[in-house]
Amino acid sequence: MSETLESVFKAVKPLLIPYGKKLDVRGDGEKNYAIYTVKPVTMFGREFPNLFFASVQIQKNFVGLYFFPIYTNPDKFTDLPPELKKCLKGKSCFHIKKSDPVLMKQIADLLKKGAELYKKGGII
Repeated sequence: MSETLESVFKAVKPLLIPYGKKLDVRGDGEKNYAIYTVKPVTMFGREFPNLFFASVQIQKNFVGLYFFPIYTNPDKFTDLPPELKKCLKGKSCFHIKKSDPVLMKQIADLLKKGAELYKKGGII
């Protein structure tokens, strides 16, 4: 029997929660969780009051993990593990369909790397 999207969401969301403690949680429901930075940011020649960091959301056929550091720093994420790379659809959206422990560890590592990049850049 295949895993439900709700169980996949419940596996991914806890990976984001530690980052929400230092950042701005803008969505925390049964089907979504979204985190933004709290500092103003200048990026791409524009001023922003804050910056999106990551979110997880149940979609129709997958759980979407939206991860902005891979969009702002694509050169820092060229070495994605094959299991995680297979889930990447577009520039910054991962379609997660199972809560495999290997994949969850790779997502945790991805989030940590993104937070470190944002911290190093003074964004968090």
